[in-house]
Amino acid sequence: MITHHLLRTAFSSSPVTRLHWCSSRNHVYTKNLAPFSTEIPRDSATIIQGPSLLTATGVFRPSPSLFYLPGLRSLPFWTAPEPPDASSRGSPQNPQQLRRHRIAFNDPIVSAAVNHLESNFNDIRAEYFSAVLGQGNQIVLDNGEVTKPLEPDYDVESKGVEHADAKLHKGNWDWHSYILNGIRNDLFRERCPKTSQVIDDIEREGILFGTPFGFCFFSTLHGKSSIRAHSGPMNLRLRVHLPLLVPKQTTLVNNDAERKSRPTIGIRLADQTREWHEGSALVLDDSYVHEVWNDSEEPRVLLLLDLWHPDVKMEEKERITKMFEYAREKGWIGKPR
Repeated sequence: MITHHLLRTAFSSSPVTRLHWCSSRNHVYTKNLAPFSTEIPRDSATIIQGPSLLTATGVFRPSPSLFYLPGLRSLPFWTAPEPPDASSRGSPQNPQQLRRHRIAFNDPIVSAAVNHLESNFNDIRAEYFSAVLGQGNQIVLDNGEVTKPLEPDYDVESKGVEHADAKLHKGNWDWHSYILNGIRNDLFRERCPKTSQVIDDIEREGILFGTPFGFCFFSTLHGKSSIRAHSGPMNLRLRVHLPLLVPKQTTLVNNDAERKSRPTIGIRLADQTREWHEGSALVLDDSYVHEVWNDSEEPRVLLLLDLWHPDVKMEEKERITKMFEYAREKGWIGKPR
């Protein structure tokens, strides 16, 4: 559960071995499938290898690459499709016009996070243009220096973490992160204070996904670029896209029968394809297989952040967070704090 490495180590001797994590003792135990003995502390979490999964049936279900928590409500997209007429869509400038039943299950936790992000759309977008593109930066008269734009920080060399694979994308995909593998970037906070404050507000509500697999960054997928089909590492989170800059949408027509009717810029999640609309958040469960493309000539920009799945209980959050922090400290994932 903690990492692929730990799973292989713990389960190499038997297909029915259990892995136990004790948060109070900061220790990992392994034990064959048998009645528990007193050597396993009561506050340990139990991770069991398997069971076997049925896949490649043509029916899309969650298929996380690392960890699956049973019993969570599951949908590829947690936001309803946009109406054909954009004028009937709620906008960040008019949050009261947001459609009823827009968020799956009318979930109040997800709805609150989405509303807070959308109501700050203009500020977040302006900070992207300033901090990343350098628009509006002032020259310091005393020394003639100009504030430099933020540098991309997508690191394919960080082991055991998400997207640590240079082959995942084709073309250019830039990250400018406030939270990268659960660690905050102070320079981002300095350059994007309003965006950072919005994310911090969400964290204070206990919604922000606070593990080494938690992210918040400006995601810039440049023209003629794509991210190949893959599944996220776990179903513990929901991923939010707040589109900041979306080139004009057209339908791509070419000689590829499988692609000729898809939009120029879009995301396919399971068997559903969506487009982005500036200022209108998209909430998704990335434990379903998904792919992203931008076949236009211009960049597509969004603010991406991860939320706890609303069905994960506080006790589960605490133990999961401690397990992943232990894995980070051991050097199995990411970089130690």
